[in-house]
Amino acid sequence: MSESIIVNKPKKRKRRAGSSKNLGLFLFTLIIMAAITFTAYRYFFPKEEEFVLNFYTYAEVGTNDFIDKITAGGTVTPETIVELKAEAAASIVEILVKEGDDVAAGELLIRLHSPSLYESQAKAENDLSAAEKALAELQDDQAYELSAAKNKITKAELDLAAKEANLDLQRKLYGFGVIAKVELEKAEQEAAAAKQTLSAAERELAVLLRTHQNALEKAEKTLADAERELEAIMEKISSLTISAPISGRVLSLNVKAGADVKEGDKLAAVADLSTQFIKSSVSVSQAERFVVGTPAEVTVGQNQYPAVVSYISPQAQQGQEGAMVDVYLELIEGGSQLRPNSSVTANIHLGIYRNSLSLPRGAYLTSGQQLFVYVIEGSKAVQRDVQFGLIQGNNIQILSGLNAGDKVIISSYDQFRHLEEIEILPEGGRAL
Repeated sequence: MSESIIVNKPKKRKRRAGSSKNLGLFLFTLIIMAAITFTAYRYFFPKEEEFVLNFYTYAEVGTNDFIDKITAGGTVTPETIVELKAEAAASIVEILVKEGDDVAAGELLIRLHSPSLYESQAKAENDLSAAEKALAELQDDQAYELSAAKNKITKAELDLAAKEANLDLQRKLYGFGVIAKVELEKAEQEAAAAKQTLSAAERELAVLLRTHQNALEKAEKTLADAERELEAIMEKISSLTISAPISGRVLSLNVKAGADVKEGDKLAAVADLSTQFIKSSVSVSQAERFVVGTPAEVTVGQNQYPAVVSYISPQAQQGQEGAMVDVYLELIEGGSQLRPNSSVTANIHLGIYRNSLSLPRGAYLTSGQQLFVYVIEGSKAVQRDVQFGLIQGNNIQILSGLNAGDKVIISSYDQFRHLEEIEILPEGGRAL
């Protein structure tokens, strides 16, 4: 029997049971890896931190007027200070005031004694008496000499008149041939001599007058010098009683009772407090922001005094703080109450911002680095960026980031400032 040429198809192989086992193992491995990953995530990436603020202080955003100002240090400076000095060597007999006393013009301050001045007074009086006596004697002598010179001229005039009358007579007699020519010539010579005598007497009088004038001027100068010398000494003697030259305050006393002083030594200083001003300085850029007449305010302790800018230096001075410009403030009132040379705070007002948003100052400014605040929204507080402006008293200006009526936590943020949002207990808040 012959074999069939038809080839039989092979039978399909049955799936092995091992394939389903592999799939189950893969799924199991995937689940295990997911569990490990989730556990690692939970371990290394914990859920977001939650913070509950139990106690805090908050305030509502309100409005205030803010003054834009330049603040600088200043010094109370008296415009008028009079220094009292010794006019001569002397000793201090009595001091009637103390430093810091307020005095009126003419009030007695210090008594001095100077024996040398009284000696100089006696000598000056003697010199004056001698000068007066010398002038009187000179005037008497000059009067006698002047009278003699004038008498001499009068005599010469009379003699000349007689000689000229005789000459006329001799000429007539000579014309009649009664006398000789010799006698006429003699009469002519006598008249000429009389004329020369008169001229000489007149010249002597002119010289005498000039001499008298020079001597008189010299004597009068000596007398005037003696009078001035005595007057100056008497002024120095009167200065041994030191009185206040102006009304004001005794700033300093440089001597003690019983001490000796030399001419020119400083005894005391008196300042007029009614014309005190504030001397301050600002940077060059600040000086460009205001002009003379700009209102200002001077603060001393808890007291404020109105003022106005009265002077701005045209040039800057180099100092430890760089280029600075001197500025003077005139006190409108209360200047006499300030202590001379004391330090003050000067505020120069540049403008005013009315009804600006504001918050009270608090610890939040430091802990929030003046960059953000936490705004209360229901039972949570959300961090919000803000921009602050001027500070005035206990308030700070809000330029942006908040609205009127917003409730802002104003206590410290140190514990939670790294969080953008925190939970709060409403009952733990205290309104300011």
